[in-house]
Amino acid sequence: MQSNVARLLTNYLDMNKKLPPAIFAALIFYLPITLSSCHPQQKLQAEITHKKHTETKENQAVNLIINLDEVNRKSAEVKKDSKGKQHLAIYAETLPTDTDPNYWVKVAEDNGDNYVAYYTFAVNIKTRTIEYYDVMQNSLITLSKWRKSTPIDEQ
Repeated sequence: MQSNVARLLTNYLDMNKKLPPAIFAALIFYLPITLSSCHPQQKLQAEITHKKHTETKENQAVNLIINLDEVNRKSAEVKKDSKGKQHLAIYAETLPTDTDPNYWVKVAEDNGDNYVAYYTFAVNIKTRTIEYYDVMQNSLITLSKWRKSTPIDEQ
């Protein structure tokens, strides 16, 4: 059925004729329904599976950072200082590549106009290790080293 409807529409449009409004409206309404009835579960399942696979690892990396005490303290500080108007945005800025296995997760304040970065972490999901990116040294340091070398009120 859908191939007949699609063929009819294609043939009609190929003749460069304008569709009467009633026919056009009916085709716009029924054609997507008719065409989507062809194996909808297979396509939808494939898209969902792929999406879950991609999001799951990224979400794991972000969740590891969300659960850090330093991030929770900074979040509370930002909310308090802004009287609840500002908040932190925590997101994977860069995904792993062939040469870098890390998710680079940014912790930034969303001030409405732009993001002001507080921290950048490199998260390796396979090993579940987190490293802090030291902007001044342009290098990664372990989370424990960062915690020991940086006073809590500066973290």
